[in-house]
Amino acid sequence: MYTTILVPLDRSEAAEIVLPYAVEIAAKMSPEIVVASVSETTADVDNVFRSYLERVKERLRQELKEYGSQKEPRVFSKILVGSPASELLRYAEEVNASLLAMASRGSSGRGPWVLGSIADKILRATKRPILLVRTPVNKAALQRKRLITKVLVPLDGSKVGEAALPHAEILAQALGAEIVLFQAVEPMAVWPLYITSETAVEATIAKQGAESRRNAAEKYLEHAREALKAKGLKASLVVDWGHPAERIIDYAAGNGIDLVAMPTHGRSGIGRWVFGSVTDKVLHAGDTPVLVVRPTK
Repeated sequence: MYTTILVPLDRSEAAEIVLPYAVEIAAKMSPEIVVASVSETTADVDNVFRSYLERVKERLRQELKEYGSQKEPRVFSKILVGSPASELLRYAEEVNASLLAMASRGSSGRGPWVLGSIADKILRATKRPILLVRTPVNKAALQRKRLITKVLVPLDGSKVGEAALPHAEILAQALGAEIVLFQAVEPMAVWPLYITSETAVEATIAKQGAESRRNAAEKYLEHAREALKAKGLKASLVVDWGHPAERIIDYAAGNGIDLVAMPTHGRSGIGRWVFGSVTDKVLHAGDTPVLVVRPTK
């Protein structure tokens, strides 16, 4: 599925935290990697950007060989001039990038790559999958050369909410990772039937409603899990209770999740998965890398 991985860099170490993930994916799936930097003027193109990108290319080629890549590493570089977000979006179209991989912040969190600026603009404008990395990779995982072993796929029960699932499948197949299907059932407000002391009626209705929704979620996830297992993939399911964004973040942090794969929106774009809500909160508040996929319909 991934033939060209575009990795935007701003010459900061903070932006380079995405590189190990690009290397692991490329080592297993053999796409080409293109590292790109954007200069707002032509003044520093030769003296600064070119030498920097050459060093990065050599580093990536060496790391790909250490991963045991079966093919000769295909690593290229590109210097763009102009507005960073606009140029990167244009270039992604030009090279038909199948994946953009970038840090959600750069320049130590104070420069132009901070989420809310360049990364956020690209995320909102591109139709291409984008891997956003917020924190440096675990050193032990880096030494083992196994960065992605468990992929959390939050689902909301809608077809459009399943947009990231095929990408999780491809990565799991290539990397030997487990897929954890996840759904958080939100508490349902129950209006009092009687404005009296008969609160037992309200509690009974709330309990029955919660059990029904939980059972529906388990049935839905079980169906999805069986489809994955039929393809030879290791898959498990989790139904949690609470606000989706909070539960996704907490579960990922507490259960060894290496990657969260989720859509920009779900439920036809009008429900609780609207980008700017659940996905946005996971991107801003969580530390786990997130693969964001825009549904095609």
